[in-house]
Amino acid sequence: MALFSKGGVPLDEVKQLKAQGLSDNQIIDELKGKGHSLAQINDALAQAAIAGPEAPMGTVPPPPHPAEAGMPPEAPMAAAVSPSELPEELHGRIEEIAESIIDEKWDLLVEEVKKIIDWKDKVEEDIGRLNTDVEKLKEDFRELHQGVLGKLESYDSRMTEVGTELKAVGKVFREVVPEFVENVKELKSITKVVKKKKS
Repeated sequence: MALFSKGGVPLDEVKQLKAQGLSDNQIIDELKGKGHSLAQINDALAQAAIAGPEAPMGTVPPPPHPAEAGMPPEAPMAAAVSPSELPEELHGRIEEIAESIIDEKWDLLVEEVKKIIDWKDKVEEDIGRLNTDVEKLKEDFRELHQGVLGKLESYDSRMTEVGTELKAVGKVFREVVPEFVENVKELKSITKVVKKKKS
């Protein structure tokens, strides 16, 4: 039935392996080894089940083409896949295929979720490290600020002391300079007198 064999689905191989008496699991293993995907294999198994058991070669002629039989092309397909006429074994097989596809997709989803969780853990770790660094910087800045303020207070108190000393020196100069000027004047007059006596 080449009608069902499309898009890389290994329907003919499935039929041959079934004719050899292999179970579905053995067929899956065999076709996986040949590079077919699980979805292709499951499609082929489902189509083989819908098509029914393979007749031995040479005993039954192939069914006529739908156009030759006078039926529209859609009729055989619709009849073959009608849910009310599907055998119980086919229902079970479809359930198995659905479960295997769901399991495969679920495993992929779990892997992606694990990657997201790993990324989240790494980001949280980086944020924790950044928070620690920021706290340390704050502490260092606080200590530096206190050190600078301490130095400024020390300089301020020293400048106050220097100002006080300068005021004291200024006061001394105010008191001493007039007397010093007087002494210089007196010394000048004495010098003049001495010079006159010599001459």
